[in-house]
Amino acid sequence: MDVNNLWGDRVREFWNEAIRYLRLLGNSGFMFSLYALFIAGGYFYPSFIEWLPEAIPVSFILAGVFTYTLTKCSLRTFLKEGDLVFLLPLEPKLKNYFRNSVLYSFFMQSIAMTIIFLLLGPLFQDRVNEDSGYLYSVLFCILVANLWNYASFWAETRIQTETIRNVHVVARVVINAGLTTLLFHNAAFWYPAAVFLIMLFVYLFYYYPLLTQHLLKWELLLALEQKRLSVFYRFVQSFTDVPHVKAGVKRRKWITSLTDSFIWKNNSVYKVLFGKAFIRSGEYLGMYTRLLVTGGLVMYAFPNDWFRLGVALLFVYMTSVQLRTLWHHLDVMMWPELYPVSTSNKQLAFRHIAKRLLFFQTVLLSIVYGIVGSAVLPGTLVLVIGLLFCYFYPIFKKDRGVT
Repeated sequence: MDVNNLWGDRVREFWNEAIRYLRLLGNSGFMFSLYALFIAGGYFYPSFIEWLPEAIPVSFILAGVFTYTLTKCSLRTFLKEGDLVFLLPLEPKLKNYFRNSVLYSFFMQSIAMTIIFLLLGPLFQDRVNEDSGYLYSVLFCILVANLWNYASFWAETRIQTETIRNVHVVARVVINAGLTTLLFHNAAFWYPAAVFLIMLFVYLFYYYPLLTQHLLKWELLLALEQKRLSVFYRFVQSFTDVPHVKAGVKRRKWITSLTDSFIWKNNSVYKVLFGKAFIRSGEYLGMYTRLLVTGGLVMYAFPNDWFRLGVALLFVYMTSVQLRTLWHHLDVMMWPELYPVSTSNKQLAFRHIAKRLLFFQTVLLSIVYGIVGSAVLPGTLVLVIGLLFCYFYPIFKKDRGVT
C-alpha cells in the first residue's frame, strides 16, 4: 500500500462514483424544481428586499446563519471500515493524509459558504453596509474563521468523551457568534481583530497541544465519514438505487412518546417499521422539517400570492421526492424479510405513511398561506391541488420494481 498516494486514490474513487449519481440528478425533475425556485427567487428578490420590514433584525439573522455554518464542520476523511485494522499500524505515516482531509473539508465548506454569502449579498448591502469593499472584507474574515474552526474541530476529534466535545462546540459557538455579530453590525476593525487574536491564542495554547496529547479516535472519524456519506447517498437514493447506504438511528424519546400510540394502533408490521424509520432515522424527519420550514419562510418572504401558491406546491413535490428513499430504508436489514408479510402489505403501508406526511405538510402550508396571504383563491388552490397531489401522485417509480 502506497501511503503517500492513498488520499488521492480515495478522493478519485469517491468522485468517480459521485459524478455518475450527480448526472442522474441533473436530469431529474427535482433539479428542475430547484431551477424553477432559483429563477423565481431571483425575479422576486429585489421586491422581497424592498418589502422586508425595517424591524426585522437582518444583522442578527445573518450572524446566526454564519455562526451555525462556521460551527458545523463537516469532516470528510474517506476512511473505510477496514482501515481500523489495516491503517491503524500506519498512523504515524498518515499525517499528510489527515491534513489533506481537513484542508479538503475546509475548502468544500468554504465554497458553500461563499455561495450562501454572495446570494445574501444584496440583502447585506441593503441593510448592513452598501460598500462592496466591506462586503468582501466580511467574506474574507468568515473564510479565515472557517479555517480556525476546522483546525479546532480536528483537535476536538482527539477527545474521547462526547460530552466534553459538546462543551468545546458550545465554546466555538460563543466565539463565532461574537465575531459574526461584530462583522454584521459594522463594528470598527479593531473589534473583529481582537476576536481573531483570541482565536489564535486559543488554538496555539489549547487546541494545538491536544494534537500531541491524544491519539486519533478512529471510531469517531469513521462514524463522521459514514454520516456524511449517508447524507449524500440517501439524497441520491431519491432518484436511483444506492445499495451500500447504511441507516442511522436516533432515539428521539420526546417524539416517539407522542407518536407511539398512533403507530402501534395500526395493525401492520410495515406501518410500524416505516413510522419508526421516519422518526428515528437521522435523515427523514430532519429533511421533512427543513423543507416544511423553508417552504413556510419563502411563502412569508415573498408578497405575491400566486408565487406563494407555486412555492407551496413545489415544496410538497420536493418532499414527495425525498420520501421515496424511505421505501429503501429497510432494504439494508435482514429481519423484515423474515416476517410472514407479503410485499403488497409493505407497499400499502409505505403509501399510507407517505400520503399522510404529504397531507400534513399540505395542511400546514395552507395554514401558513392563510396567515401571510391576502387572496382567497390561491389559498384555496394550495389546499385543493395539494390534497389531490397527495392522493394521486405516484409516490413510486416503476423502474424501482414497485407498482
